[in-house]
Amino acid sequence: MTSTLVIDTNVLEYLFDDATHNADGHIDEFLKAFVEKRRNIGLDRPAAGQSSRIIGEYKHRLQYHLKQASDQTLRTQWLRYVLEFADRIDVPVNLADSLGKCIRSKIGHRTRVRAETSDQLFVYVASALDCVMVSDNKAHINHHAKQLRRCARSHDSNNTDFLSSVEAAAAA
Repeated sequence: MTSTLVIDTNVLEYLFDDATHNADGHIDEFLKAFVEKRRNIGLDRPAAGQSSRIIGEYKHRLQYHLKQASDQTLRTQWLRYVLEFADRIDVPVNLADSLGKCIRSKIGHRTRVRAETSDQLFVYVASALDCVMVSDNKAHINHHAKQLRRCARSHDSNNTDFLSSVEAAAAA
């Protein structure tokens, strides 16, 4: 697995879903390995005076979990590590360039997949950084991993891959 990872927000949300998405604790194992191996988090480069859109989505969608969880839990510590302490590797994003057009042709608004722009953003960052993206978004990412890998490879990103959290935990 690459030293830099792009982690879809849904994986971090599912960390706290013991009933359905994390019943076996695989997301715990994945994040534990992420912290122990001091992996980097891949992000979009913020525009002047703004913050990364990925970090903004993390903070918006995870704020409840951070407020509700005790600071003493390992899960909260791993989540804080990802959000605040992991080294950040960022890349400028231009969804109108050839890589962005390729991604949008596979999971864009005009395709039958109709993925959100944020999904395209995460895929773009992983492809541009030539790294692994971990996502549990089956409809927009995981079921289209082969096509998305093809887009990445056509732009010299030969290490880019799209793994589910289960696959990432096994590879960690």
